[in-house]
Amino acid sequence: MNTQEPFIQTVSRPVAGIIAAVNEGAAGSYLLLKAPSSLRTLSSAPWGGGFGYHRTIINRKVDKTYACGDPVTEMNGFLEAAGLKSEETACLLTSVHMSGLGQSHLRMDDPASVKVRADDEPARSLFDTPDSQLDVSSEPHREAQSFFESFDGRPDTRGRGKTSFSAAADRDSANPVNGIGAAEPAAAAAAAAAADTGIAVSAWVTVGYSNMARAGRGLPASALFPGTINIIVAVEGELTDEAMVNAVITATEAKAAALQDLGVALEDGSGATGTTTDAVLIASTQRGRLHRYAGTATYLGHMIGRSVYEAAMQSGMAYKKALALS
Repeated sequence: MNTQEPFIQTVSRPVAGIIAAVNEGAAGSYLLLKAPSSLRTLSSAPWGGGFGYHRTIINRKVDKTYACGDPVTEMNGFLEAAGLKSEETACLLTSVHMSGLGQSHLRMDDPASVKVRADDEPARSLFDTPDSQLDVSSEPHREAQSFFESFDGRPDTRGRGKTSFSAAADRDSANPVNGIGAAEPAAAAAAAAAADTGIAVSAWVTVGYSNMARAGRGLPASALFPGTINIIVAVEGELTDEAMVNAVITATEAKAAALQDLGVALEDGSGATGTTTDAVLIASTQRGRLHRYAGTATYLGHMIGRSVYEAAMQSGMAYKKALALS
C-alpha cells in the first residue's frame, strides 16, 4: 500500500482560538488556557476530572513539598484568588517551573487519498469498513478512499463554511504572549469557521522526572512525591468517548517515547516510562470533523503523538539543562 502523506504545518498559535499565557502573580505561577467556548475534556486529575466541559484549563506550579488534606478545596481557593471560575476550570499541578514549558501546534488540510494496488488484498480489506465507500478497479494504483479517512471520520455536514489556513495566515494571526502563541479574536472566529476541514492539534507539556518510574516496576512509598509530567492536548474536532480515551493512550505512548530518547533511566539502567504523579488532559471543540479513533494508525493519532513528543522533548531538554546547572 502506497500512501501520500498530507502536509502537516507547524503553526505558531494554539488551535480553536485558545489563548495561552503564563501568569506570574500573587496567586502563583501557572499556564492559563482560555477557549472562546466550552471544550469537552477528559482529565486524570481531580480538579475537573473525568469527562466534563471547561472553558479554562490551568497547569499550576506548586512547590515539591506541596501537601494538602483537602486538595479540591485548596484549589478552589487558588482559583478564586486568581479570578477564575472553578466550575469552568480544569486544573493540573506540577512542580516544574513554567519556563520549562514545551508546546507544539500542528495543522493539516484534508487528508490525502491512499493508493492501493488491486492485488493487495490485505490492504483492500482494511478499506472494507461499513463507513467507507471503497471504489478500486482492477487496474493498479486506482484512487481509493483513505484508510486514515475511514478511521479519522468524516467532515461535519451541518452547513458551516469550508475554509483553510495558509502558513502566511498563521503567521499573521500569531500574537505571542509571554513567549506562547495566542490567537486574536479574529483568529478565534476564523478557527471556528475552519473547524470543518482538516485536523488541528496543540500540546502543552511540563516535564520533571525527579520521581521517575517504570510502569510495572515496584516502588517504595518514599518515591511517591511530586515531580510530574503533565500533558494537555487540544483538538479541533468532534471526538467520541472512545477517541478521547484513545487520545490518552497515544499521548502517554508519546511521553514514554520522549523519555526514552531523552535517556531518562532508573538506577538499574531500565528506561523510565513516566513519573509517579503524571497527568493527562484531552480537550476537544466537539465541532467539525468526526473522530472515532485516535490511535497511531490515524492522522489524528499521528498528530497527537507528534505534538506531545515534540513538546515533551522541549520541556525535557529544559529540565535536563536545569539539573545540570543545579
